[in-house]
Amino acid sequence: MEALREMGYDSYASILDIIDNSIDAQASVIRAEIAEKKGDIVITIDDDGYGMDEDTLSEALRLGSDTEREPGDLGKFGMGLVTASIGLSQRVEVLTKEADGILLFGGFDLEEIAAQNRFVKWIVKGKFDEESKFARANGTQIRLSKTDRISNRNTTTFANTLLGRIGQVFRKYLKAGTRIEVNGRPVEAIDPLMLNQKETKLVLDTEIPVDGKAAATLRVVDLPDFGQAGNTTHGIIPQNSGFYIVRNNREIMEAHSFDFYKKHPDYSHFRAELCFDGSLDPFFHTDIKKMSVHPPQSFLDRLRQATQGLITESARQGRARANVARGQVDHSAAEANITRRAPLIPKPKALVEKRSPKNKRESHPRGNGDRARTPHVANLKTVSGLKVVFNEGDYGEENPFYLVKQEGRTITVTYNREHPFWREFVEYASNAKVIAILDYLVFAMANSELLVPEQASIVKTNINSTLVGLLV
Repeated sequence: MEALREMGYDSYASILDIIDNSIDAQASVIRAEIAEKKGDIVITIDDDGYGMDEDTLSEALRLGSDTEREPGDLGKFGMGLVTASIGLSQRVEVLTKEADGILLFGGFDLEEIAAQNRFVKWIVKGKFDEESKFARANGTQIRLSKTDRISNRNTTTFANTLLGRIGQVFRKYLKAGTRIEVNGRPVEAIDPLMLNQKETKLVLDTEIPVDGKAAATLRVVDLPDFGQAGNTTHGIIPQNSGFYIVRNNREIMEAHSFDFYKKHPDYSHFRAELCFDGSLDPFFHTDIKKMSVHPPQSFLDRLRQATQGLITESARQGRARANVARGQVDHSAAEANITRRAPLIPKPKALVEKRSPKNKRESHPRGNGDRARTPHVANLKTVSGLKVVFNEGDYGEENPFYLVKQEGRTITVTYNREHPFWREFVEYASNAKVIAILDYLVFAMANSELLVPEQASIVKTNINSTLVGLLV
């Protein structure tokens, strides 16, 4: 039992897996409650499905249920209730009733199992106080307590996050009329393909053959552009791009790239949905938690062939949008501050080059054969009259993040807009202070590069000295 607790369920996935059982029981209303009771976080999932008789409840409370399952069921191995529950809590209680049946109360407690060193469960007829909690003709209520593995013990935050997860994972069931609530709030369907937005372009709707026997449905969209701030608000960011995998109308994976491309801002607007039914589980190698798939290479090749051109075009449009927005990053604060504080920026001390005179006539005037030598560029004057300018240019992803040059008393630092760091950080940083701090850091490196181009150790020292000088 302890080993099964390490299967990898996160707190939300555990609850989603239990909701699967409610949907398989044809529930029309499912309610989840997250509440704190005497220091414990108690989670209750309540549905109006067809309920269970004693034999079915007994199977549900064991590992590896013998209950017959159909290809369209969300459950897969009959282990969902037990493994999902203990991934989150130590105590599981179940109230269930079939139409015209009796109320049953069952469950188990890991502390009792550990004490007896054997699997112990109970199933009894529901008592009066339990019947009062279950005032309907049929359905099931699951109560998880002793939640020692919950990820967030703030019930409000946990419930809000769960609300969003349910909305996306069960979006197709919500759209079909299933009602799900979290702490009394109705869950709204969340479509990662954003087909409710009229600007979203459905660029592909097709089927991908699977082993010559069946097919998976593939839909690809190009998301609308709401501008830099608007895209972030709508979640159109690199982390959310990719393939959303749906099994039996239930999402099991999100934003997977299959290594077809790297998560980069250029691809933020690419989304795809790949749907299949449970009969294809052996082909897709769906795991026991229904959280990942591992299609064979032959299928991945067909999927890549169908989508690679669309992925490339989405990236091209992403770069075009970024180029339209060029020059919007304001570097004036750093330019003014660096120029004003230039006299505080220290230079490295001059190096002393050791020389041994061949004879007294050729000896150095100092008399010891030493000669002062500085690694500075000859015409560089950082202590007076310095002007600093930040520009932006396109130099390719493989080239450095910035370039620096000095013309007279002006140091020009040019950011490479096509460098991944720029695209992933600077274009999404709307805070002027964040941009200014980045400018300070890059200027520190650029100035050191000019001062001591071949002295790595001195460069590192001067970076720190320059930052101190700027921020004093």
